[in-house]
Amino acid sequence: MSFTSFLDNFAPGGDPFATRLIVGDFEFSGLEVPESVTIGAKQQAVVHKLVGGKRIVDVMGIDYDNMSWSGWFTGATAGDRVTELETLRDLGLPLAFNMDGYYFSVLIQNFNARFEHVYRRYYSIELLLIERLDAPVTENALAGALDALINSDIGESLGLADIINVDSVTSAINTVKDAVAQVQGFANATIETIQTVIRPIVAAQQIIQSVIAQVGASINDITTLGGLIPGNPVARAAHNVLRQAGALTQLAPLYQMQSVLERVQKNVLAGPLANGTSSVTTSNSSLQKIAADSYGDQSRWTQIAAANSIVDPRLDGIQTIKIPIGE
Repeated sequence: MSFTSFLDNFAPGGDPFATRLIVGDFEFSGLEVPESVTIGAKQQAVVHKLVGGKRIVDVMGIDYDNMSWSGWFTGATAGDRVTELETLRDLGLPLAFNMDGYYFSVLIQNFNARFEHVYRRYYSIELLLIERLDAPVTENALAGALDALINSDIGESLGLADIINVDSVTSAINTVKDAVAQVQGFANATIETIQTVIRPIVAAQQIIQSVIAQVGASINDITTLGGLIPGNPVARAAHNVLRQAGALTQLAPLYQMQSVLERVQKNVLAGPLANGTSSVTTSNSSLQKIAADSYGDQSRWTQIAAANSIVDPRLDGIQTIKIPIGE
């Protein structure tokens, strides 16, 4: 490589210490180049605040701030330079941004030029950052995002199980957690793999429904505040108060867990459901029969149940059921 071709890598004018700043096919030079450009970003996060002060954070990815700077166009071509950038702004097309190792896809959101003299124009520009082009590309960004959502909800379920403090619920959630841990990438998982997760989720939902019914019944059994009725010993009344307080403490997180598991179901099925669904209208049938007719395998009824947000495989009356199109 010759010395002259080496200099081509630097800013116009042959200064090897100058910074090259290029937007699209427009290269800033001389006084057009700002003294500084701030490239800022924040990590998008959703914080779930749980009872007891626990937090679960969903990390959603980097959100870049707009980039802006100002400078001067000088000389006989100042007006033409302004016109070039005005044209790029008006077209509203994505442009490549290149500055000393930073590479972005950008959009010129604002460009303002102040006329001071035919040969001198002050300008300011603001770029909307669409994406970073030099960032490492993951093999499957969807898979990573989907897995993060599912794992976050599993973590929330474990926290709720600690609050509920019922052995059957804790055991069911741990079974779901173990099943999820065996899957490497839900976005591309096979139907058979998804089944290994959907089954324990459906089982956990059934257990939670049963516990909700039991807790609700125990609250209804105490028809007066703590059972304070004539003839009741004080000790029994106190026991009833504690029972009622404990049941009320469990009920809210039980309903919350029910909602979280429904969300886990939908996310687990997001990959298979991306292939589309068909539907069938049935009367007084069962999900096992529909699975046998659709897939030739009645054990896959849990997949259909999850796609329709139902738990009981028995179908009463006339219903239209969605069927995931699988392999």
